Amino acid sequence: MRVWVYDPGTNRELGCESMLEFRFALMLMADPDVVCIEDQPAARKYLVPGESKRRKHTFDFLVTYRSGKKIAFAVKPAAQVEEEGIELIVELIVVQSLAGFADEAYVVTDELIIPEMAENAEDIVEARKSRNDADCRAVLAFMQQQFEAISMHDVCDAFEDRGWARCALLNLIYEGLVEHLDPTMSFDEAPLVRTVFN
Repeated sequence: MRVWVYDPGTNRELGCESMLEFRFALMLMADPDVVCIEDQPAARKYLVPGESKRRKHTFDFLVTYRSGKKIAFAVKPAAQVEEEGIELIVELIVVQSLAGFADEAYVVTDELIIPEMAENAEDIVEARKSRNDADCRAVLAFMQQQFEAISMHDVCDAFEDRGWARCALLNLIYEGLVEHLDPTMSFDEAPLVRTVFN
């Protein structure tokens, strides 16, 4: 199974080998600190102690952050991590061949990829494709008049076109100007938001 998802940040498609990878890719694309996501980057070689022939491992994603840091991610269901020995593989690569490829490497499991967070991320990624400056300014101006948390539904109801208001609101969340108060829950289940005053 291979799922393709369009990354509005880099204007290219990412290939995902599983729904778990797909969800994680969405979460990366909804992170404003991420500037580049590379799927299936060049394989890294590593040597298992006691063996003479090097093996290869391909990380699922190589991610570049705004800070310049690069992190390689191996995305696996928690049940497969021990079975495939992926943590040892990543540790060996970090010691033997990570230099010049990435600064850090991690194993990410379904314990960290919460479906509700992925659902929110998908909404944000879709909204990023249709961002409109004027709409974002209008919704931000409305939000700045609210001094307490407000439901996303109420924000959208305050505008003639609920669709563009929601799109703008999601872009403001992505940009860090509006905060979703319970990011581990879906927007529909926990819709409270508030302006981030810096």
